[in-house]
Amino acid sequence: MEKRHPAAALFLAALLTACSGTASHEEQLDYLREMAQHGAELHAVKKSQGSAGDREECAGAYEQIYDGPSGHAAPQVEDYAKRVELLKSGERLFIESCVNGTPSPVSAQSEPPASPPAKREAVSDQSLSLR
Repeated sequence: MEKRHPAAALFLAALLTACSGTASHEEQLDYLREMAQHGAELHAVKKSQGSAGDREECAGAYEQIYDGPSGHAAPQVEDYAKRVELLKSGERLFIESCVNGTPSPVSAQSEPPASPPAKREAVSDQSLSLR
């Protein structure tokens, strides 16, 4: 007779649910704010070390810290193009904040894109008529 492990099954189900799907709009904005904050913090560190923190140096630090866009835990976004856009926005905010020394604001430009409207098929008069 097989032993059942309901607790393990519930844990696995919860884990799969948590790992699937796209992060909420607010979670994506939190990620962008966090990236801006990390950039500003790096500026302070570099300044204390006597470094200017120019754009090239900040971009290099981003690559080193995060191993490029795929090297850190950004929120899950299932649509590949939207994920790339979110990661690029995070990188841009990190670098801008690193150069300026203050967290760059998360603006409408850096907000995650809205889902495109669903395509609607044209309905002809003939398809609506009763036969």
